[in-house]
Amino acid sequence: MRFPNLSILFLIFSLVFAVTSNAQTRRLYKGQNHRGTSPRNISLKGISKNELISVFATTGYATYYGDLCNGIDCFKFRPQFGIGGLLRTNYLGKRLNIRADVRYFRLYSDDFYKYRNLNFRSSNWEFVVSGQFDFFPYEKMMRRRPKINPYIYAGIGLMTYNPYGKAADGTWKQLRPLETEHTKYGSVAFLYTAGFGLKFKYSYRWSFMAEGGYRYTMTDHIDDVSAANYADASSFTNQQAAQMSNKSTNFQYVNPSSPGYNPLYNTPKDYRGNPKNNDGYFIFSVGVVYHFTKNNKPKFHNDKTLLRK
Repeated sequence: MRFPNLSILFLIFSLVFAVTSNAQTRRLYKGQNHRGTSPRNISLKGISKNELISVFATTGYATYYGDLCNGIDCFKFRPQFGIGGLLRTNYLGKRLNIRADVRYFRLYSDDFYKYRNLNFRSSNWEFVVSGQFDFFPYEKMMRRRPKINPYIYAGIGLMTYNPYGKAADGTWKQLRPLETEHTKYGSVAFLYTAGFGLKFKYSYRWSFMAEGGYRYTMTDHIDDVSAANYADASSFTNQQAAQMSNKSTNFQYVNPSSPGYNPLYNTPKDYRGNPKNNDGYFIFSVGVVYHFTKNNKPKFHNDKTLLRK
């Protein structure tokens, strides 16, 4: 089962909520910006002075979503670890941030359809560049940021993948070189992503974060499963490839193109994959954020208007 519109509906809801939040909080933030003049352009000079950069480290879970699972059965969590950086801008009312993430994660799934009896696991990397929109605007002095700040993000990137499948003897075999569907595919795929998160203020320089997002990929071979029909066993010169291509059990396989094939009896055990949908995965993270700044205490200089709200 697929949910092709789930993330789209989630993103539309988040955008509507962001616009509503902006309208409701405009009066709250009116006049709260620091009296100093913020830089017109982003430059390396003054990054710390103007608090433009934050870095973060995260950990959490990744879960695969593709041909081998169905609905809630897809949620088989595997660990993931990431690092990244965030550059604040003056665009969109000081709410827009440019963000880059690097992440290592693992994916795994047994077959939801037991008769088909496929499975895979893999170790992967992703490199993502995205735009992050904070619901509440950034204030030049970090001490004025809200205790909790929701945000949404969307971006593009690349991910690596290298699926392994479990053989009859219990060992795991690399599937790409076996060409189990007589199809060649690479090890890197383009992706685009969208998600939602929360930032929690802890101190002047430190925050916590929690977020979740879905990665849409441009490949259907994260799990090595795509083609609708099994390749004929006699078409393989490698016996290992033939065995890994069709591991189905407890039924006599009949090719849909064969005479007498009845589509009414075409159950999940009778086909290998679904080429109409690409694979994807969810990332769920918690982490810590460090804000670069040269200032940690207010300097009044007999000018109490610095505290004015």
